[in-house]
Amino acid sequence: MKRNLMNKTTLKILSFVIAAFTWLIVTNMEDPVTEVTFYNIPVTIANASYLESNSQIPALTDGKDTVNVTIKAKSSVIKDLDQEDITAQADMTQIISMDTTPVMVPVTAQCTDISAEDITVNPGNIPIDVEEKVTIEQKIYSTYGDTLPDKNYEVGSVKAEPDVVDISGPASLISKIDRVVARIDVSNMTEDTLVEAELQIYDKNQEELTAKQLATLNLSGIEDNKVKVRVDLWKVQNNVKIQAEYTGQPESGYEVNAVESTPATISIAGTDEALEEFAETGNVLTIPGELIDVSGKSEDFTTSVNLTDLLPTGIQLARNINSTASVTAKILPYNSRELSIPSTNITTLPENMDAYDVIFEKEKVIVRVKGKEADLDKLTVKDIKLSVNLQNYKEGEWEVPVQVSLPDGYEQVDNITVAVRLVKAAEASKQTEDGK
Repeated sequence: MKRNLMNKTTLKILSFVIAAFTWLIVTNMEDPVTEVTFYNIPVTIANASYLESNSQIPALTDGKDTVNVTIKAKSSVIKDLDQEDITAQADMTQIISMDTTPVMVPVTAQCTDISAEDITVNPGNIPIDVEEKVTIEQKIYSTYGDTLPDKNYEVGSVKAEPDVVDISGPASLISKIDRVVARIDVSNMTEDTLVEAELQIYDKNQEELTAKQLATLNLSGIEDNKVKVRVDLWKVQNNVKIQAEYTGQPESGYEVNAVESTPATISIAGTDEALEEFAETGNVLTIPGELIDVSGKSEDFTTSVNLTDLLPTGIQLARNINSTASVTAKILPYNSRELSIPSTNITTLPENMDAYDVIFEKEKVIVRVKGKEADLDKLTVKDIKLSVNLQNYKEGEWEVPVQVSLPDGYEQVDNITVAVRLVKAAEASKQTEDGK
């Protein structure tokens, strides 16, 4: 009886062992444990502050800043892993020896839901360069590039908050830093705004520092490498007239007939206060006489003036406005007049110019006439006859002398020409039809 009972107990135990063993075999056959290696896992530095007491800072060595990590786990776990699930760290508190250059530091890796004993790192130690820690102060330059606010506004100023930053890092990298830039977008803005911007740091070759280089730097007081940039917009004022004065006296027998600026009007932008003050001048920008000296002049002369130098504080030129104006002082003999005559008043000779259409490049021509002052006051455009002789001209563009016929008692001051374009009549008609 006892023997039968023992036999039954033994059989039960044996059956259990066999069942468990079979279960393990089946389980491992369906979801076996396997190993996979993930290559080039980037290493980060942990506890860099461990060296700060000696004013030193660790830096990864180029080309030796990655490791290979082997994970041992069941196939069902392995298949769901990728490189982003793995992190690798070199802990500065575990430096093997400070007597080597570079120092060697053990690397550990972590992977979600994988125990440490199932993770192997190769190489197990990596070289770390230990450099002197240096701090410099850099101004933060704000820029909006080629972006533009609404057409009725200009960017008056942009300023980062803060606009200076202390940067600490390895001496070799700090020495390369040239400038720090906060780049923003002001497209279609219509009001003053505070914009968040990520800082960009450039080296002396004007190349932006890489993410790896930035990771070795500390920007004091700045979180996530971002700052706020204040954008102040200025309103645009159009149709600002340019008025030019002059100094000196022309040559004896001559006088200043007019001083004209090209352009005659401009657009400006400014703060509300500055524009209000400028409006009190009638929205006129005056070019001072000392810039236009007519002393001893007997003919027209032109000079260039930088308008930017003449603008009051708080005002700037609007976009696309040339900063240079061309100012012409027109010098005429005494008892002279300058008359502007439409080009359509010019008679073309010979009258049988049927083969060509005549196109005058400018709408008006300027004729200068000398006479008695009383007579000049009576002279009108209708009294002056203009003509051009195109007998010897063919298709193309030409500068042609203008014949001026004046009433008795008047004298032409100087000879004039006009720019003419001759186009074959048939071609001109076709161009007109195409334009329609």
